Amino acid sequence: MTTRKKRFGVSVPSGIADGLEEVKEISGSDRSFIVSKALEEYLHGELHEPLEHKCSGLIIVYGDLQGLKIDANYRGLVKGVCSIGLSSGVVTVLFVEGCFRDIQQLRRILGRRVKAYSGSRYIPLYCSLGEGRYGSR
Repeated sequence: MTTRKKRFGVSVPSGIADGLEEVKEISGSDRSFIVSKALEEYLHGELHEPLEHKCSGLIIVYGDLQGLKIDANYRGLVKGVCSIGLSSGVVTVLFVEGCFRDIQQLRRILGRRVKAYSGSRYIPLYCSLGEGRYGSR
């Protein structure tokens, strides 16, 4: 089965472009494949289902959440927390389950409150609606 492709231009910071070239050389893949896979992963985390649904997954934050009070509206989403101290700082992983919209809102709040280095990421593990519409998961 052939996937239809669409060409478009993007501008990225030179450091990202350099990293892309490095990954291209190491992996032997072409830039289009690498960018497509990176976008697929990003879209899966951000928009893995267009309809509201229940899901479970991981929120990863580069920052220490110890002592941070989570608003009562979102506290029930958090099923577990694990923080690891690395030489570059603390990485905190929250195991969450609930409505996707609430999980995304919690993720944004946490990213802003800890002034996380790279914001936060959500990795969905299970969704009640099944596969997302982006990519081949």
